Amino acid sequence: MSDVISHVRCVVVGRRDDQELTEVLGFLRGFSALYGSGLALDSDVRSNAAEVDELATQERSRAQEQVNERQEEAAGELFARLSVDCNGLRKELIVFGKTALMQWMRQQLLESRYAATAPVATETLEPPLRIFVSGDRAQVGKSTVCLGLVGALLRSGYSAEEIAYIKPATQCEKPQLVAKFCRQQGITVCDVGPILFYKGFTREFLKGETYTSAQLLAKAKEKVDEVGRGKKVVVIDGVGYPAVGSICGVSNAHVAKAVQAPVVLVGKKGVGDAVDSFNLNATFFESHGVKVLGGIFNRLPSDGFYSLEHCRENLTAYFDKFQPEKHVYGFLPELSDGEHSALIAAEKGNDEGENAPEPGVFLTAGENELATKIVDAFVHSINLTNLLADAKANQTSSTKETKNEPVTSNGAAKSDVASAKPKTKAKKARNFVIPTTFETVAI
Repeated sequence: MSDVISHVRCVVVGRRDDQELTEVLGFLRGFSALYGSGLALDSDVRSNAAEVDELATQERSRAQEQVNERQEEAAGELFARLSVDCNGLRKELIVFGKTALMQWMRQQLLESRYAATAPVATETLEPPLRIFVSGDRAQVGKSTVCLGLVGALLRSGYSAEEIAYIKPATQCEKPQLVAKFCRQQGITVCDVGPILFYKGFTREFLKGETYTSAQLLAKAKEKVDEVGRGKKVVVIDGVGYPAVGSICGVSNAHVAKAVQAPVVLVGKKGVGDAVDSFNLNATFFESHGVKVLGGIFNRLPSDGFYSLEHCRENLTAYFDKFQPEKHVYGFLPELSDGEHSALIAAEKGNDEGENAPEPGVFLTAGENELATKIVDAFVHSINLTNLLADAKANQTSSTKETKNEPVTSNGAAKSDVASAKPKTKAKKARNFVIPTTFETVAI
């Protein structure tokens, strides 16, 4: 394709019991991480073959171009609707079958993107704003806040191409709501980063059978730099509570320091307990030399002793009087019972560490509605302007001079991992080889 493709929206349609649909969605999850911004993905899963065939007949009459012929004998064969923006014009396409869709993606999108890549001097690029979101415990709402933040950035005027989301360390590989939202919006997303706490990881680390702490942190920084190239804001999602991974020298504080991002803490409801938890976790980050900007307090009820209004009044008074250098950016209300349960299930992920591909790598209609409500609440309740201003004022640079410091016993550098690296030189575009299989990225 000789035209320059600026944006593609792909909706895959298939039946729920189709194994090829599962394989295609797994492929697209990895493909989106490789392709980057400008690709919005969605799925439309139907109950049976008859529904798929009926929809295929309707879509075939609307499409401007049919990439390949449909196998008439293949009842319920999956297909994809493609909206491709080229040079200011939009073309509607339809592709039938797993093989044809994967081939089209590789040849028409990946090859054309990297064939058009010109040499770039990386030092001339303005580094993006980096914000690390952490919390006092697992399922406190870190990923929910990340989703709200990404959605609020979109509504405030940032384009999808200017935003990236990454979870550099994780305990599971099940796609979360925020990752699905980013894929649907065409935002660059990496929801399974280089630090994966799989079952048995700690024992292997202690035996010296994994990368060292310094190597893992360097990989995390490299990945954050990669997804942030050419972006304006990178939202970095923490894992569990702040000290998760500390036995291996890769806690949230280690990672935040390595990727050079200030921290926003997601706090719990309440007053005394909320402040105590905030102070404990802020101290942990600050002991590693990481700036804590302030907090966002989540899941506050609308009434009762710990209602949103009562907590807002008392928490704001505390920070104004005792910690004026830290800011409370807002208070998010508790969702309804059904929405809260769905959100907990989405955030909890797969604690068993299984990594089989799942059809649900894109938003369902119900999840899309839930994501919209989360973004609505964030826009209404959180002071995004102050948060971005504070983050900008507290960005650190890898070019900053630092003294040589010793390395800890587990291999982690005491200073920022990035500061130990030589200054990055201007790089030429790499000779990119199109993969023949996506097994390594189709998680």
